Amino acid sequence: MLLNNIVKLISIFIAIVPFSLANKKIVTDSSLQVCSGMYSKKDWNGKISPFISFNIKSLSNYKEDQNHDVSVIIFDFQDYTHIGKVQPGTNEFFLICDEEAIANDMCNSTQKNQFLIEPEIYDPITETNKTANAEILTFYQNHTGLYDLKYKVEKSGYYCALTFANNGNLKYSGVVNFRNAFGQLPASEVNNLALYGLLAVFYAVGAALYGFAFWKHKHELLPLQKYLLAFYGFLIFENILVWSYYDLRNRKGNTSGVQTYMVFLSVVNSFKVSFSFFILLVISLGYGVVYPKLQKKLMLKCRIFAVVTFLFCAAFIIQRYLTPSDSQSSAIMFTFFPAALCLMGFYAITLKSVSLTMQYLQEQKQMVKLNMYNNLLKVITLSLVAVMVGTLTTSIVLVGMSDVEMIEKNWRYRFFFTDFWTALVYFIVFVLISFIWRPTSTSYMLACSQQLPTDPEHIADFDLDDMSSINNETSNVNKNRDINHNNNDNPFADSHQVDFNLSDDEQNHI
Repeated sequence: MLLNNIVKLISIFIAIVPFSLANKKIVTDSSLQVCSGMYSKKDWNGKISPFISFNIKSLSNYKEDQNHDVSVIIFDFQDYTHIGKVQPGTNEFFLICDEEAIANDMCNSTQKNQFLIEPEIYDPITETNKTANAEILTFYQNHTGLYDLKYKVEKSGYYCALTFANNGNLKYSGVVNFRNAFGQLPASEVNNLALYGLLAVFYAVGAALYGFAFWKHKHELLPLQKYLLAFYGFLIFENILVWSYYDLRNRKGNTSGVQTYMVFLSVVNSFKVSFSFFILLVISLGYGVVYPKLQKKLMLKCRIFAVVTFLFCAAFIIQRYLTPSDSQSSAIMFTFFPAALCLMGFYAITLKSVSLTMQYLQEQKQMVKLNMYNNLLKVITLSLVAVMVGTLTTSIVLVGMSDVEMIEKNWRYRFFFTDFWTALVYFIVFVLISFIWRPTSTSYMLACSQQLPTDPEHIADFDLDDMSSINNETSNVNKNRDINHNNNDNPFADSHQVDFNLSDDEQNHI
């Protein structure tokens, strides 16, 4: 019964142990265990051999004649059932080699104050006795400072350091250094170093292709297309910042300077999220293609909503980074819920706006534009499905494993399910949207076709200033084209204006 309680205690503790913090972790008299994934030098090469070290920073609240030993054990988590011994005949469980355990011949005096280790245990699944998967190191320390011996990591796995003090009044704190061969990054995060660098390259390739179309049709550009190209540049910059953050942590560790850099990166990431939703919202409202520009009040509301979302997202991300992942405080909910509500509001308003815009285009029989917005709706729907499928897959993968399998295997690829896959979905969605709204020989004509709206509701939205701005832009196009049009019938005629008297078949052909 006691063994089951200890196993449950370890399992509960592991459930709240951070997987992606710095590789130096703190143990105290109230937080007995820390764990981290480790790669062997064979699996992930580097300058040094990977090791785990233990350093007591403080010992207090004890008298000189009192026991102030801190027992420590370092082990592969798969071997947690080897910790402790059960006395034959009584089924009494002993965790530490103390006087009673020595009297019962469960250990000798040279092992006093160390954890008891069972060399072989019975496995009910295979119905055989099995030995430990990796070396188990146990010792005790009664003074501050670094312990002399270091645990050498020969196999990749999920390793833990468990501490215990027989003196219940003893207060102590120590640092466990999970040092990998490749640097200061935790093993669970090292893949991000290469993947975010690769993602920056992918954004650069996308920007180059979009930039070629941008240059090819440089006299026929819409304001929205300029924003998209500029945002490509920002996304390249943002992913380089993320890559440099992991590179800096790998070289320097989780220093105060790196944490400051992380706060700055959180602000940049919040801007990316809020501006992305802002661009998606104004597109869904018809900006740049259906209407030359949105009403000033409507655009102001969109900007205010984007700024509020940015502030809440920045507050939440910064608080999430600064709050220890094993903290029981619910203070983070004060920023999480407003940020989540803003993002959900953006999604809801965007979907409703796309639906209304498509309905308007259907009524106006503008089939080319309707097809563009139909594709946009497919991309948005696809992103929602991808998020739901990704979340469901993550849950199935984690819940479908036993506790030991989940902890032992999950740390290697958990980064993908908790972090990188969302960045990958964002990349795909942004590339698809930029492809739909890429500069073409007809994209500018589609915008100009709204110079004379046919419905009374929107005719007031188009004033003479809008007409003047379009005519000024199209005059630059006419300098590069040898096209003659008869403008006698309409003093406001544009060289790219679409004939609104076309039949349905002709419009479909266009």
